[in-house]
Amino acid sequence: MVTQNHTHTPEQKTRRERRLEYLQERRRVKKAMKKMRTVTFDNTTVTESANFQYMELFKELIGLDKIIGNGFVLEQKENSLYFARQLIDYLIDCSILGHTRFSHMDALKFDPGYLSIKEITRFPDESTFRTFLKKLEWKHLMQLISINKELLHQKARMEPKRLVWIDIDDTVITLFGEQEGGVNGYNPRYHGRPSYKVRVAFIAGTGELLHLELNPGNTNGMKDFLSFVKEVEAMLPPEYIIEGIRADCGFADPAVMSYAEEKGWEYIFKLPKKATVKKAIAYLQQHPHFWETLAEKEEEIRFATEDDRWAAADIPILLNKWERARRCVIYREAHETEQTSKNQLTMMLTTYSFQAIITNTELKPLPLFHSYNQRANIENRIDEIKEGYAIEQNSLHSLRMNLLYSWIKVIAYNVVVWFKQAFLPDSLQRCEVKTVRRVLLKVPGNVVGSGRYQHIRMAPCPVLEAIVTAIQKRAWEFAKRLIPKFPEAA
Repeated sequence: MVTQNHTHTPEQKTRRERRLEYLQERRRVKKAMKKMRTVTFDNTTVTESANFQYMELFKELIGLDKIIGNGFVLEQKENSLYFARQLIDYLIDCSILGHTRFSHMDALKFDPGYLSIKEITRFPDESTFRTFLKKLEWKHLMQLISINKELLHQKARMEPKRLVWIDIDDTVITLFGEQEGGVNGYNPRYHGRPSYKVRVAFIAGTGELLHLELNPGNTNGMKDFLSFVKEVEAMLPPEYIIEGIRADCGFADPAVMSYAEEKGWEYIFKLPKKATVKKAIAYLQQHPHFWETLAEKEEEIRFATEDDRWAAADIPILLNKWERARRCVIYREAHETEQTSKNQLTMMLTTYSFQAIITNTELKPLPLFHSYNQRANIENRIDEIKEGYAIEQNSLHSLRMNLLYSWIKVIAYNVVVWFKQAFLPDSLQRCEVKTVRRVLLKVPGNVVGSGRYQHIRMAPCPVLEAIVTAIQKRAWEFAKRLIPKFPEAA
């Protein structure tokens, strides 16, 4: 006897079957909902940033509050709840902790750990910060720049004198509101959107942010570039001696090259492939003996392969409006492509791409190529200030206000750079601020005890425990370096 399986569509199910399915589903949902825990909002000891105390300790050790207080002057009413230096300090904290929007800042009002670490009982509303920024004038921009300069000077005084390279670049910041100064310009991602163009200068290697300009989106890279370089020079601590500057093809300004030559600096700029450069490339292709491969048998080179894919030619070049010829190194990269003829004959064709670097260094083509490509690290630093410190978020209408707020974020960035070098173990020193927040700063905990016996309890984590132990050791070492030597009796 063959048993037949009867399957019913929803329309064919009996009332009894439908009721059984309903009861089963109701029991499943009720069982799931019983797992939901009761939530109460009566714990006044939980903090979202248990390890922010180390950042606050670092700020206190370097005297950041004093630096801000001495460098920033704003007339305020006698009954003002917050001093200007306090508001700047709070905005720096917000940038460090990732509260990138004004609406995010209110979270710190209700964080007992943060309030305890700061030794305050209240935190400003977001409207207070907006009002504060509206009061600031162009003169306050110079004050913020001076604060950043003093911060870098403070750091440099604890280090031996050293030669530094300055990396310069710009980036496009797309605007989605009615921001003053927003102009349609070159925007590789959002075509046709108004934008700002941000020009920045970093110290290569260590990553300190020396200078930042906020310009309309259609600003040419070479506009006032010499003035920008001179401003960077003025902001550099005397303990840092400029060895050279690097930038891409948008900054190949002969006036800057001449100034660098007068100052005894080296420079490495990428050249745009304009008519004169194209003629030089055509001439070199007609005279192949000028090309020298970058491949070396005794050295493993990531830019070259054994088939001599990379080659270089070192020639002088004179561009329009240049007073004299300068050294130019043209690099050629070979690309092999397949081409099939009508008769189905496949053949390999070699095509070339070119790039030109202008320099006054004596570096050979390969080390010069390496040096220029080290400049690419500035792209990572630009990404960090955009994503980690929200430089690209300009929600204020005024260009002045957006620029002023950006400079507060510059100070926050440099505080973190110094903090990483001074306090963090070697494994975290190259990490971006987002990683530092996730691994260290934004770890929840309980503020326990009071007064001298107050401490913070966190969940067991061997990795975090090792990091905190290392920080505490390095903090003591850093503090000892700040203590001046006792003057010996004459």
